Amino acid sequence: MRKTSDELRRIFLEFFKDRGHPRLPHAPLVPMDDPTLLFTSAGMVQFKPYFSSPVPPPHRRAVTVQPCLRLTDLENVGLTVRHATFFEMLGNFSFGDYFKKEAIEWAWELTTSVLGMPPERLHPSVYREDREAFDLWAKHIGLGEKRVVRLGEKDNFWGPAGGSGACGPCSEIYWDQGPGTGCGRPECAPGCDCERYLEFWNLVFPEFDQSPSGERKPLPNRGIDTGMGLERLAMILQGAPSVFENDLLLPIGDAARRLGSAKAASTDRGRRAARVITDHVRALVFSCAEGVRPSNEGRGYVVRRLLRRAARFGKDLGIEGAFLSRLVPVVVSQMSRYEEYAYLTREESSVAAAILEEESRFARTLEQGVARFEETVAGLEKKRQTLFPGQVAFQLYDTYGFPIDLTVEMAAERGFTVDMPGYDAAMKEQRDRARREARFEARHNAGKWRVLTRGAHSEFVGYDRWEVQGVTIREVREAPASEAGPGGGATSVELTLDTTPFYAESGGQVADTGILESMPGVTRARLRIVDVYRDGDRIVHRGEFTEGGPETLAAGPYRAIVDAAERASTQRNHTATHLLHAALRQRFGSQLKQAGSLVAPDHLRFDFTHAKALTTEELHAIETLVNEKILEDLPVETEWTSLREAQEKGAMALFGEKYGDRVRQVIVPDFSRELCGGCHVRRTGEIGYLRIESEAAIASGTRRIEAVTGALAYRRAEEDRALLRELAARIGAGREQLPARVAALQEEVRRLEEAHAKRSREGLKSQVERLIEAALQSGDPPIVVAEVGAQGVEELREAGDLIRQKLPQGGGLLAASIEGKLSVVASVGSGLKGVLPAPDWAKDAVSIVEGKGGGKPEQAVAGARDASRIKEVLERGRAFARERLKGSAAGRKSG
Repeated sequence: MRKTSDELRRIFLEFFKDRGHPRLPHAPLVPMDDPTLLFTSAGMVQFKPYFSSPVPPPHRRAVTVQPCLRLTDLENVGLTVRHATFFEMLGNFSFGDYFKKEAIEWAWELTTSVLGMPPERLHPSVYREDREAFDLWAKHIGLGEKRVVRLGEKDNFWGPAGGSGACGPCSEIYWDQGPGTGCGRPECAPGCDCERYLEFWNLVFPEFDQSPSGERKPLPNRGIDTGMGLERLAMILQGAPSVFENDLLLPIGDAARRLGSAKAASTDRGRRAARVITDHVRALVFSCAEGVRPSNEGRGYVVRRLLRRAARFGKDLGIEGAFLSRLVPVVVSQMSRYEEYAYLTREESSVAAAILEEESRFARTLEQGVARFEETVAGLEKKRQTLFPGQVAFQLYDTYGFPIDLTVEMAAERGFTVDMPGYDAAMKEQRDRARREARFEARHNAGKWRVLTRGAHSEFVGYDRWEVQGVTIREVREAPASEAGPGGGATSVELTLDTTPFYAESGGQVADTGILESMPGVTRARLRIVDVYRDGDRIVHRGEFTEGGPETLAAGPYRAIVDAAERASTQRNHTATHLLHAALRQRFGSQLKQAGSLVAPDHLRFDFTHAKALTTEELHAIETLVNEKILEDLPVETEWTSLREAQEKGAMALFGEKYGDRVRQVIVPDFSRELCGGCHVRRTGEIGYLRIESEAAIASGTRRIEAVTGALAYRRAEEDRALLRELAARIGAGREQLPARVAALQEEVRRLEEAHAKRSREGLKSQVERLIEAALQSGDPPIVVAEVGAQGVEELREAGDLIRQKLPQGGGLLAASIEGKLSVVASVGSGLKGVLPAPDWAKDAVSIVEGKGGGKPEQAVAGARDASRIKEVLERGRAFARERLKGSAAGRKSG
């Protein structure tokens, strides 16, 4: 039954591919165009629109391996054998295709027939009101009614992810770890909080679409969404004591334990610490690799919280100083062997640097903060009090950088409860409230609406009118504290208007900014509109007072003025995005899909599905095609139709967007037709010029193009022209001669480098010959152990060959720092191969710096990232050789 993690991945994917499920790329860990989530928390996140959209999905079935990050079980990580924040979810999906019967049949077949799990140790649970699922398990599969457990909504009703979207009842499959595990109560069964029954596969039956208000309506495409934790499955099939001891995660934990002390690692606190660090550092590597950096808000706060929590647990493992960045290569080595995670290798150095910077910053204050915490605890224990003061908790946050969650957890470990009202009061008093939630969450923390006038509201007229006179304020409320800014800034309010020219952020297009000012005859008030967003059927405007204030705000009339320069630039970029999308599809085919976009005044960003990087020629061809359409000055038309009629005309409907009965098409005749509610130019010629600035991968199978248009694109071209002139002047060549002159310079550099390498080789050869001569005079057998100067590993190999030739009864261990990294070559003459194998010698020497190596008995190469400990590596190598040769000599004497 034992299977490696690699085998389990392959078996799961092949099983469902054989049953008509195409394998699709995983979604990024940072969700694209889903403001309800900080991180991807389940395999179905990327498929939420497939269930709820009236547009037919591109696939009716799918299978994926999805990296996920959840903080719901954070406090349990390391305390239980099963909880983790980061995990890989194996999932099979149906979008309006098969339903419960097939999902349950295949789950049973895979677990029992394919994976060989004993049926008597598998126990399913179902939602208490789901008779269909109950009967399928009890009667169709044949487990009988006593084996199927009915549980409530908490356990067996899933979702929705992020608070809205697809949701429904579910059926979970549990593995019985045996009566020797868990609470030991006779009534213990699936759903018990103990460790006996381990839930490892959740079969979700999405039937409803839940709105943010909690209302549930039937889904257009009911289906199947399953999620099985790879780590838990590996734990079961490998007989590992926890998810952290399976073959995929154990090397990370071992690396962490080696950084500490064996004594600390053998304690309960040390074991928990190793598990927490293993989990958290994997989460950090993946989130930082997608560009998230520690901060005090949104996703950055999650990363900071995980990093500082892991750093604090390092103390329990006996680790001194910053250490998390030293585990990054281990995580990358374990995870990048899968093709879809190959990007981790590219991001390794930047991820390690970001983690080291944050951990070093935290380390500077950690000791002082812990001392302040212990001082407070000691005082409370003397007084026999259990409430940890909120003021001190705030001081730990504000002065020492302790996230409040960390203080709460540390206090709970000592039997104390943090005074959260006191903490909140201190935070408010300081006017230094951390933005611990993303902007989309803060928007909904505003005050209550105050009605100024009644009537219809939020009529958008801004497609054609950028200034509207005589508008009336319908409602007003205080802006959220985190949006209004700390004391001393402009007073902010949120309001709705009867009619508005301001575009609300939507579909990738940023919100308009501008001015709302009172007209003559009304109490003077002037607001700078800094944000506009939709909240249900409202268009909410956030304004900062530049004249007047909330207390004198009248109903109207007002003049609403959109910032014309910003809107014009945004419109150019939005239409250019449509042209870019059409050009990409024309070049690569209709299978290319939009995966996200950003349309701002200063640039545009377009994400799309594509398996590989675009070549320079492909980028040039796409940019050229877009600019040809701009030069043709084609009309940009809009048309309102039914969704069905728009699709029949070939309009592209984007998943992730919800469409009403009537939809708006934006059309560039004979080139582009998309459903879009955004703002566009009237003719393509208004764009002026599009210039692609970059193209890169943002996730497996997803690429991103960034571009500029109009005057900014022209300025960038002028900057390039100025750079060419400067380069031509520096190297004394005209523009036309630049390529030939640069090629000549490159050839000259190549010749110089070859000459330098030759001198380096000759110098190294002379150095090694002197070392060989000294070894022949001072030792029997003659052994060379030395640091040398080498330009590359190949030079070291050649030096090793020289040692083998000159010392047939000896050997040598040479080390060099090459481009900041440690390289080691061990070479052994024919007379010592059996006594001192080169691979053993090299690998043992670099083991103290977590290096790796290998080779043949006569020569081996090893390396490590840290070249600063080269002398320690050589000393270890010298001791290893001495020990092996001493043992060999003793053996010869006794013989």
